[in-house]
Amino acid sequence: MNGERFSHSVAFGSTGRAAPDTEATRLHSHRAYAQTLAALGAQVMALPDGTLVVQRRIGPLRLSWIPAPVRLPDLTHLRRTVLINARDAAMDQALAGSGAIKVMMPQTHAMLDLRPPEIERRAMLHQKWRNRLSVSERTMLSVTNGPFRRDPDHWLLPLETAQRLENGYSALPHSFALAWPDSRLFVARLHGTPVAAVLILLHAPGASYHIGWSGLEGRAASAHNLLLWRASGWLHARGFTQLDLGVIDTMRGAGLARFKLGAGARAEQSGHTWLYSRLTAPLGRLIS
Repeated sequence: MNGERFSHSVAFGSTGRAAPDTEATRLHSHRAYAQTLAALGAQVMALPDGTLVVQRRIGPLRLSWIPAPVRLPDLTHLRRTVLINARDAAMDQALAGSGAIKVMMPQTHAMLDLRPPEIERRAMLHQKWRNRLSVSERTMLSVTNGPFRRDPDHWLLPLETAQRLENGYSALPHSFALAWPDSRLFVARLHGTPVAAVLILLHAPGASYHIGWSGLEGRAASAHNLLLWRASGWLHARGFTQLDLGVIDTMRGAGLARFKLGAGARAEQSGHTWLYSRLTAPLGRLIS
């Protein structure tokens, strides 16, 4: 594969006001993702069409991972073993019969459209979600936001770690958020004390909900409803068009799935994850 290689020293500039006409709305296809992985030590390159390729070695195995292909590459000329996250069912169909083998099921993400004006976005909220927002807006909560201070000792990180252990969910290491070049932290406070927070990764014209934390007082006041609503308004005002609220898992996280969809998000399913290598290609063609 020939293309542009990234290093952690590459400067991408400030996000500023989001450009409305770009295909890079998703985190995994944005140059900021390449910069972040490079800063964490990964080898990352971009193909001429903008597709990012992450290269790594696992023992003797040389592996290329394509997290968000713009289009399907020519697999027959690849020397490395390749993992491909198909974007959608159409790319699944294109991979079927190519010799690639399905290794992971599709994921479903909650995608929030930020383009409509406030009155329309509020109408998109589910009734119970909107009621909780209205209650939260009448509390003594105050909401502030600002650039995320990329400090390993930031007060939010140990609180989120404790929440992660308590609720038994997995997430990317905090080093990923600390390496991301442009992010925004929204904090709800009660009498000056933080009771909930949301960290948004910016990759204009898209954005991604990355960390959410809430204490007992924050949950009692539906602070996350208020934070997400204020964050979506902030993003809308600056030209961002879409907020990825993350994976929907109705089996292990039904409550969180209802929260995301209740915010007006649509469910969007990706394709499968596929493995391709010259050694396994004949088997892949046989079982497809």
